[in-house]
Amino acid sequence: ASMVSILRTHPWTLCQSLVGVSVCLVTLSDSLWVSSAGSCKGRCFELEEALPPGCRCDNLCKTYYSCCSDFDEHCLKTAGSFECSEDRCGETRNDDHACHCSEDCLARGDCCTNYKALCKGDTKWVDDECEEITGPECPAGFIRPPLIMLSVDGFRDSYMKKGKAVIPNMEKLRTCGTHAPYMRPVYPSKTFPNLYTLATGLYPESHGIVGNSMHDPVFDANFSLRGREKLNHRWWGGQPIWITAEKQGVKAGTFFWPWPYVYAVHSEQPDTFGHRLGPFSNELDNPLREIDNVIGQLMNGLKQMNLHRCVNVIVVGDHGMEEAHCERTEFLSTYPVNVDEINLIPGSLGRIRARDPKSTTCELHSTCKMPTQHFKPYLKQHLPKRLHYANNRRIEDVHLLMERKWHIAKRNPGRCGFFGDHGFDNKITSMRTIFLGYGPSFMFQTKVAEFESIELYNVMCDLLGLTPAPNNGTHGSLNDMLKAPPFTPTMPEEVTPPTSSDTSSATTYDLGCSCDNEVSGEVMRQLIYDPQSETTIDNATHLPFGRPAVLFQTTYSLLLHSDFISGYSQELSMPLWTSFTVPKQVVMPLPEPEPVIECVRADMRVALEHSQACTTYSQDTDGSYGFLYPPELAMSSESKYDASLITNTVPMYPAFKKVWRYLQGTLLKRYAEENNGINVVTGPIFDNNYDGHRDSTVKIKEYAGVSAPVPTHYYVVITNCQDVNQTAEACDGPLNVFSFLLPHRSDNDESCKSSDDESQWVEELLMLHTARVRDVEILTGLDMYRSTTLNYTQTLSLKTFLHTFESDT
Repeated sequence: ASMVSILRTHPWTLCQSLVGVSVCLVTLSDSLWVSSAGSCKGRCFELEEALPPGCRCDNLCKTYYSCCSDFDEHCLKTAGSFECSEDRCGETRNDDHACHCSEDCLARGDCCTNYKALCKGDTKWVDDECEEITGPECPAGFIRPPLIMLSVDGFRDSYMKKGKAVIPNMEKLRTCGTHAPYMRPVYPSKTFPNLYTLATGLYPESHGIVGNSMHDPVFDANFSLRGREKLNHRWWGGQPIWITAEKQGVKAGTFFWPWPYVYAVHSEQPDTFGHRLGPFSNELDNPLREIDNVIGQLMNGLKQMNLHRCVNVIVVGDHGMEEAHCERTEFLSTYPVNVDEINLIPGSLGRIRARDPKSTTCELHSTCKMPTQHFKPYLKQHLPKRLHYANNRRIEDVHLLMERKWHIAKRNPGRCGFFGDHGFDNKITSMRTIFLGYGPSFMFQTKVAEFESIELYNVMCDLLGLTPAPNNGTHGSLNDMLKAPPFTPTMPEEVTPPTSSDTSSATTYDLGCSCDNEVSGEVMRQLIYDPQSETTIDNATHLPFGRPAVLFQTTYSLLLHSDFISGYSQELSMPLWTSFTVPKQVVMPLPEPEPVIECVRADMRVALEHSQACTTYSQDTDGSYGFLYPPELAMSSESKYDASLITNTVPMYPAFKKVWRYLQGTLLKRYAEENNGINVVTGPIFDNNYDGHRDSTVKIKEYAGVSAPVPTHYYVVITNCQDVNQTAEACDGPLNVFSFLLPHRSDNDESCKSSDDESQWVEELLMLHTARVRDVEILTGLDMYRSTTLNYTQTLSLKTFLHTFESDT
């Protein structure tokens, strides 16, 4: 039996016990049946768990399919149905029924949810007009509006398009309350990782539930949906909402303890039928109707008890559903891999570890094997940073990121029984799920921007008056969905302001650099910085949204140029960030650009000990340098000179320069043309331990040794005005942003087309490594957008937005 049926059985009990102070969680799995011999008479919801082979009557027996055969009869009382019918109206009370239609049921608080509508002529909740609930209308004794969260497994966002004909109650929640066009799950888009993310606000790598199945090398134990090990608390990290509530004075409990203020109920539908039928089958309409009917029972029950203006309700999915079939399966046995030497967790993503625990390497590494293959193999530290799927020992070292609709397996199993699946890259459209919020605390008839599921924990804490535990969400980013958000986010204080560069006592020195047209120190001084020059730097042009703030202790200075500005780190001898604005080009014949000269010059504003040396680059056979501000964009002789300064360079592998040059020389110009100009902020990232956070300066130097530190990634943040009639620097309204976190690797094997022209593969690679601005900020220790026309909640919403580059169809 599913949690849908349990909710169906007890919607009235659910609503009746809302005045209390404990927290209730209900979860569901697909564990194996054990035994049904014995009886639950006198044993309902016993606290002691009966051991196999005996049958069980505790609140988890449904989870393990091990209830006694009469559990439903005695404990769930299913004999009398869950709704009133015309012939039940005015019935004689029967205590064996789950709910009642007798004349005394209202006084006793145990009517079936449709009693007043069917037996007393009231209207159903779904038939009432939308009404704006101006404030909680709760019975005496309520401290705060309770919260009910119903998660529906595998509810793809496109199912909402079925509308009133199939899901009228959900459609009313969407229309009358607050909704998002979709909610993005975390990766992997599987049930257990996502349910626990909803409960904690943490990524799977942070809370530890990295899959429905996993191996812990320290515990030397396996976790699965069908095993008892999943009940061991050692697997579950972070602080779920019910523990947060308990720690802050709200009693915690389980399903059978009364008086909760928050209910979390999970239905395994429509996921089961989505797997069996695929997401586009018309036969899915029936399970969707059943789910909607349960939601209707809930809302009717709340209305019947006059709680429909008191309780906050969230309906949310854990992930979407994609078409999949065993005919679209890659078999590792067809690759040059000894499948007998590996353990593979197969399916919509592949996780590989060596079968021999003493082995520290695996033959399958991040290299293309076949041009037509339908997966990308990665070492986990090379996975797109937006996935946040590396920093946990339970995540295997080798990961196969599957193409949508495709599976991975060791060998052909010779059988097939599915037409849908999930677990794929969480940015693809088919993995999107739903968010609906309704009640006195939610905005009326409001559509908010799409968001990721890590953000809901903070919202639930706000609804319950709790202080959130540390989590991966950005508190306040969803304030626009609440009428009176209790938390007001504030801009973080800058830790390290920049120092100004001083050229008054600068002298020239030899860094082993050579360029044509070298100039004297005096001319250099004039070219680099002349405050009286007509080209004095305009911060409004190159820093239109404010200077990035540095949120860690360091030493850096501002280096001003006619076409770009840099925050230059003395400790790293390279910029922390470089910002410049690329205008839309005037439509007119342009002269042929001069060839870019690959050379660099010393920068007299930076002391010798804080500068990279050209000799370092020339002596490193594996390394080279690249420019943060692209010389290709320089239109004046002064700008060309600025672009060639060594303070505009960063260490860069020759292979990566193919990606970087195409981005700078081709794509930035196109983006500027399409968006009426763009602002670009770019720089290096150091995350050698792949924990998703900026490495400390000490750690960076440890990893670098005696060599110059080499970034693990480069970031690019591109912003334009949402109103394309306004330029980026003059924008006085909403902003658009997309960002890239590009892995800095010594090869381009991630792309099977890397031997082709860059136009055939680079942009696809960039889109795969799309990221949120918040991801960039956490990896750099910077804070961006400190001077905009947006309020701070809108700024946080912008920072947490992910441009997926996926079609909405």
